Amino acid sequence: MLFSSPVFFVFFVAYFVAHLLTPSRYRVWLIIVGGAIFYGYWNVAYVGLPFALTIVAFAGALWTNAAKPGVGRRTRLWLSVVVLLAPLCFFKYTNFIFKGIVAPVFDLLPVNILDFGLPLGISFITFTLIAYVVDVAQGRYPIEARIRWVTSYVLFFPHLIAGPILRPHELIPQLRLARPAALRWIVPGITVFSFGLVKKLVFADPIGHVVDAVYGDAAGQSAWDYLLAIYGFAVQIYCDFSGYTDMAIGLALMLGVRLPNNFRQPYIAISIADFWRRWHITLSHWLRDYIYIQLGGSWRGPVATVRNIIVTMALGGLWHGANWTFVIWGIAHGIGVAIAHLAGRSRILSHVPRFVSIIITFHVVTVLWILFRAPNLDVAWRIASGPFVAPMNDVIGFTARYAFEIVLVMVFFTVHRFDDQRRFIIFSRRAPAAVLWPVIGLMWVLAITVSTGSSAKFIYFDF
Repeated sequence: MLFSSPVFFVFFVAYFVAHLLTPSRYRVWLIIVGGAIFYGYWNVAYVGLPFALTIVAFAGALWTNAAKPGVGRRTRLWLSVVVLLAPLCFFKYTNFIFKGIVAPVFDLLPVNILDFGLPLGISFITFTLIAYVVDVAQGRYPIEARIRWVTSYVLFFPHLIAGPILRPHELIPQLRLARPAALRWIVPGITVFSFGLVKKLVFADPIGHVVDAVYGDAAGQSAWDYLLAIYGFAVQIYCDFSGYTDMAIGLALMLGVRLPNNFRQPYIAISIADFWRRWHITLSHWLRDYIYIQLGGSWRGPVATVRNIIVTMALGGLWHGANWTFVIWGIAHGIGVAIAHLAGRSRILSHVPRFVSIIITFHVVTVLWILFRAPNLDVAWRIASGPFVAPMNDVIGFTARYAFEIVLVMVFFTVHRFDDQRRFIIFSRRAPAAVLWPVIGLMWVLAITVSTGSSAKFIYFDF
């Protein structure tokens, strides 16, 4: 049930009407039932998974909180986190560990041990619940006495599948607050959702067709094809994921809930560290608070700081996917963040013109996206080397064939600096109705026309 699919609009209209008609004190049950229906639509066999993980987190928080501060509480906390991580590790990393580590070491045939799909959103659900257990144990959030609030925190459907990754204090108090339906947020919600819809259907999906064609047949392409695939994927993944986030934020706004922004013009970052302050912000904060700081952060000198940064980013890469490409991608970003961290201490970056820093950072990020997109290292190398070794012939034919996609990429980089959902909300409040509704209508017509009524799966649904 994609946010950009017709079946979702039927679901949301029914849910929104139920939301308006349900008394505030009973809406928690609507959130749980609605979230279960939304999640179960993908594969009803997995619908019990978020409930099972919630029970583990709820019980683990109670068990941990019952211990006195000290070694006993820390031990219980670690055990609770390990149990929460066990399903994620089993479903996501069993095949990777066997094929990528065990089989090569023992000279075995690299086959899949597990032959079923990854449960949708398991990575996001697991990280969300770890945040609850850790925050309760460390006194950052009071323990919940009723499991329904933790369940609603997980199953609130706008963020259920692909984030933002929320802390308990960011969502549970909003769900608990007994207030009437927030009708004043409907127009801002529709506006933010509409911009996200355009990002997904008008930019990400059409460009994705070109990217898929090149990555699916990495040999024998022209240099122009490789270049369009490389730059195109940078646009595709941003518009796909930030489009999803905008739609999630818009849907939540219509239901009277404010979700945190997850992107802040990441392609105008001046360093890799700055990029991660702008890209997938809630994941960056999660990695910082629950891995980097727990490893010691920057308190034990520059060598330990660099080590902690690289380990954190390597684990972040592995979280994205069970493949060596993701591990290397994470390590490379960790090295980039560490370099930016050390350069910041010495104030070297302050002497580099801002536009130069932006160009360098963007191209480093774009090249590393090749590892993120490629199914293996061989394809990654073919794509990365393609612009330098492949022929650069028939530029006129290439331009004519991909004119629409090239224009999309150019338009994206022209308007990217203005892409911020806060601007969308301000526009929805200040623009006259005679301007606002034609703009929204035009966006919907454009999205439906370009997509021809269909939508590709969101990239981050695989994680």
